[in-house]
Amino acid sequence: MTTTTVLDMIGNTPLIPLRHMMQPGMAAVLIKMEAWNPSGSLKDRVVKYIVEDAERSGLLKPQHTIIDASSGNTGIAIAMIATLKGYRSRIYMPETKSVERRKIMRTWGTELVLTTGADQNSHIWAVEEAAKDTATFFYLNQNGNEGNVLSHYFGTGAELLAQTHGDIDCFVAGAGTGGTLMGVARYLRDHDRPAQIVAIEPDNSHSKIEGLLHFDGTFVPPIWDASLISEQVRVSDEVAFETARRLAREEGIFCGPSTGAILAVALDKARQLGEGHTVVTVGCDRGERYLSTKLVPEE
Repeated sequence: MTTTTVLDMIGNTPLIPLRHMMQPGMAAVLIKMEAWNPSGSLKDRVVKYIVEDAERSGLLKPQHTIIDASSGNTGIAIAMIATLKGYRSRIYMPETKSVERRKIMRTWGTELVLTTGADQNSHIWAVEEAAKDTATFFYLNQNGNEGNVLSHYFGTGAELLAQTHGDIDCFVAGAGTGGTLMGVARYLRDHDRPAQIVAIEPDNSHSKIEGLLHFDGTFVPPIWDASLISEQVRVSDEVAFETARRLAREEGIFCGPSTGAILAVALDKARQLGEGHTVVTVGCDRGERYLSTKLVPEE
């Protein structure tokens, strides 16, 4: 395959059936390999969509620095895409997030501002203050920009419907910004494909499952629409990390702990639904950006 630019490699990710983690009588579990986007996560879709929409509308100008709050993956996607398009970038990120993510962003040339880890939303408050300077900054605002949802509506949702021929009984994804869940849920609804929509969150606000939001009432992403969610499930760090390790060892797929959390619930749903049904889930990001965490056992 020949492409004109790295941006052409975003999206159209494969849908892979799990085999070795399955047991007789379970529904099929298919994992959408968003980790295979060029910067290593599903956030490539979001950033590309929002940036190009802002370019078309004139909101994003050549002199702007692109900024956002991120636990890592959106920041990495911004760093890559800003570099490709010739923009500067600045990412606000909690100091507790993995060191690999910081190094990846800095390698792409972004400016990184670390905020306190005592408040899971500190990076959001910091970027919102900076974003008041609209002459200097373009605030991507993944938590509140409808483009986040639309990137998954026209991208992930449309691809999944085509790849499964409409055979989706349950879709399981992480409750971070809500973009993936909202976009896919809307697409399935609008195309008369009723499915359970299951949102996964950590079981505490100091969780080490990076990229997922614990809904403790202090912050709800503006794009979040609870009416689209069938069930919201909390997962412990231990279950998330162990399931991610199993995915690597049994299926050869090395993803991060958010994928582990999502997959743990997807497997439970597959047991409940039983044979003849299909559960679809997401491989959010690559495991290599968590080598300094407890995802990788000590030697």
